[in-house]
Amino acid sequence: MGFDISLVNDKKFAEALKKSYHLANHLTNYVERGNPIPIYTDKLEGEHKKLKDPNLIYPISDTTYIHINPHSNSADGYVEYAIIEPDEPDRTLMDYADRLFSIHAGTMNPPVELTERFNMIDQYLDKTITISSSPIDYSKVDVTKLKNLPVYEKDVGNLKYHFLRKRAGMGLLDPFLTDPHLEDISVVGAGNMYVIHKMFGALKCPVFLSVEEIDDLIISMSEQFGKTVSHAKPVIDATLPEGSRINIVFGKDVSRKGTNATIRRFASTPLSITQILPSKALNSIEAAYLWMMMAEGMSVFINGETASGKTTTMMALTAFIPSNWKIVSIEDTPELTLPHSNWISEVTRDTGNQNSSVSMFDLLKAALRQRPNYIFVGEIRGAEANIAFQAMQTGHPVVSTFHAANMTALIQRITNPPMNIPKTNVENLNIALFQAAVSSPDGKRVRRVLSINEILGYNPEGNNVMFIPVFNWDPGSDEVKFRGKGSSALFISKVLEKRGMSRKDESLLYEELAMRAKILEKMVEKKIFNFYDVYDSISRCREIGLDAFMKEINML
Repeated sequence: MGFDISLVNDKKFAEALKKSYHLANHLTNYVERGNPIPIYTDKLEGEHKKLKDPNLIYPISDTTYIHINPHSNSADGYVEYAIIEPDEPDRTLMDYADRLFSIHAGTMNPPVELTERFNMIDQYLDKTITISSSPIDYSKVDVTKLKNLPVYEKDVGNLKYHFLRKRAGMGLLDPFLTDPHLEDISVVGAGNMYVIHKMFGALKCPVFLSVEEIDDLIISMSEQFGKTVSHAKPVIDATLPEGSRINIVFGKDVSRKGTNATIRRFASTPLSITQILPSKALNSIEAAYLWMMMAEGMSVFINGETASGKTTTMMALTAFIPSNWKIVSIEDTPELTLPHSNWISEVTRDTGNQNSSVSMFDLLKAALRQRPNYIFVGEIRGAEANIAFQAMQTGHPVVSTFHAANMTALIQRITNPPMNIPKTNVENLNIALFQAAVSSPDGKRVRRVLSINEILGYNPEGNNVMFIPVFNWDPGSDEVKFRGKGSSALFISKVLEKRGMSRKDESLLYEELAMRAKILEKMVEKKIFNFYDVYDSISRCREIGLDAFMKEINML
């Protein structure tokens, strides 16, 4: 006896179940195993993040749904991330569709842009499929003589979904890449896949891949991102057509469980500083401080471990840079999105040939001749650090991410091989921000800025680099500690000087700091969240002044 879906009281859920047979079938099987009916939502909200045992379903497209399932009985304690998608069509039908497509493919010129590619294949299917009101016996069909493919009407949707996924998309990875709530997708080798969800953290996928299936997937994907994957060159970094970054380690000889791949997702519109503030990753005073420092052209390193949110923080801070400044960004794989119109985005090129490759070092040298107001570097990790510090010394401020857990580790790394920055030159870096993924007092995994430090200079007596922590995060209270007036040495040594103010005006800077913090809090209150809207608001504030902008925003 099947589950009666009329028992579902949620109107939107009931409509989705009527529209999608595969969703109704999934729910029936799920409930018949003794599980409760999941919550259905067409949009994840902050309240869902608070669920202790989230059991919910949400759509990621017209045909595909995600089930966050805490009742998977996984022995390792993982909550399950299950993809509910149209059933695969009959293998014979899919083979015939592939063979007919191979006949026509020679006349096609596939576009580079992902959406256009999907549209082209979709239009091809519309022209090629002949819908039949009765099932087709393909054993009696000679595909070589066909111009059109007869398809039973009930199979059309399934065929189109899986054919588009295979020919225009990334195969079984397509649903993962469609879900905007994912941060990371991991193929760890033979076995299950895993994801990092923005709301629910680490989740396990019931998708199980063999060594051969992973290799076939990666090799077919390599055509999409234009880099050859092979045993001769097993480690690859690349950018997928929709903008995600993928790292691949190919072959069982270097990866014991078989080829592994990690995909880092990036939203088409980055998170703004006002979207980050409610998460308590940093508070309004810290953000206001960084606003003042970025507007004065300070050099900043954003430090932390992998997946601590460094790049997200870096992009959010770009709103604080004056809109008429020129920015040059340099990356290995393109991740940064900046709102400024006068922005040059440069990417390294690794051809394996020293004569034709373009390194981070090369691009940084070129950037010094481009007269930028700011240089953004995706990550500093080698000899290019020398050029970055030369840039700072010659008045070109640099913002970069860096792998270091604290000030001691940062100074050790930049003053030792392969960077070898003299300790006397470290003071050209003004600010070192450290952040991490930590456990909050309620036990949840959260991102926090642990400290913001000002670098004062070299102390010859102790042969060390002096710095002061202006802000510190207290793990016990989950609050930021700020000593207030007199905390910042940069206010005195840099900001007052740049503004032509005297030492007696120091208190005015702290009053301004408090005002900027109130403005950011008001922007959060007024729900000014979009990355570009925040940039426009900060630019408007710079144009008319803090007091006038506060009056203006209060009237919204």
